[in-house]
Amino acid sequence: MKTFVISILLSLTAAILSAQEVTVLDEARLFYAPLNVAVTQEGDSYVYNIKESQARQFARDPIGFMKANFDIQSFIAHTAKKKYHAYLVTFKSTNGALEADFDSEGNLLETRQQFKNVILPAQLRNEVYNSFQGYTLTKAKYTARTKGEILANATYKIRLENGKDKQNLKIDARSSGVGVAVN
Repeated sequence: MKTFVISILLSLTAAILSAQEVTVLDEARLFYAPLNVAVTQEGDSYVYNIKESQARQFARDPIGFMKANFDIQSFIAHTAKKKYHAYLVTFKSTNGALEADFDSEGNLLETRQQFKNVILPAQLRNEVYNSFQGYTLTKAKYTARTKGEILANATYKIRLENGKDKQNLKIDARSSGVGVAVN
């Protein structure tokens, strides 16, 4: 009986192993689309809505993100029929936006940035923590302007709370040291 059970198990194992087929798959083609976004036109300006998965990268370095994922020359070629003298392109994400002005040749004239719920740079975060012991950061906004690619103005506006006590701070992000101005 023992031999009979073992021979049945061996037969079943052989049947299962021989029943498996090898499937040959077709060739897979991969491509990289760095900025796969929804584009809308509002009058003479264009709005690029950044996906949620790229929003954090966009907020860290908006101009770098724009340079890496947006080709102004192909954009100008695509809109050549309209013969614009300048281009206003807005990049929007859930926590902020970058407006970029380009001339007719594609040179960056200026940008405006506004972001909410940003993470403060480590040096600034440590300075605020040491200066306002017991306070909790509840809001952080970042605004900046550039002329070309040169930073002209950059400001953090943060709100600190400690129970009923509240502090609003406006911090110049361009200065080499961390200067805090209390409102």
